Amino acid sequence: MLRRLLLGLVEGLLLGVALGVAYCRVFGAGAPSAVVTALLGAVVGFAIGLVAGRPIWARDAKTEALLKSLAGALAGLGLAFALRHWLKLAVDLSALSLGTGSAGELPATSLPLIATALALFFELDDDGTRASRQTPKTKHQKQRLANDDSDAIGAREPEEFDDEVDRKFEKR
Repeated sequence: MLRRLLLGLVEGLLLGVALGVAYCRVFGAGAPSAVVTALLGAVVGFAIGLVAGRPIWARDAKTEALLKSLAGALAGLGLAFALRHWLKLAVDLSALSLGTGSAGELPATSLPLIATALALFFELDDDGTRASRQTPKTKHQKQRLANDDSDAIGAREPEEFDDEVDRKFEKR
């Protein structure tokens, strides 16, 4: 579990910082509008959904990763909105050319927070074992004793069974 926790932290921080810094370098260091911030949150949530937990390149994980990505996009949108409105901590990242303003408005601070939160959730949600996805074998499963019905002990022909059922039904 500690391994999953550390993996979620690393994935979230790397992807969030990369997207935040890339946005600031390409579009400028100012705080984007609320709509752009929400869209950036959705993009980072979608990207984290593809790689955190069972990644999209894992065997038999395509559908799960796409569903996680859609859920991550919606959660990222909501988290971006919440951070923009309620995280008013003043941050000065002008020395790194990443902007100045409240932490919830700057992509260089809000995107790593969103990505890390979602990566931790997806990593801790995934148990990491393939055995849990398979049906467990119990000790008392029914086993066939013979390959051929005529060799089985107490095996009856279908006609005998039909006759017995007919007799029981006629008695009623």
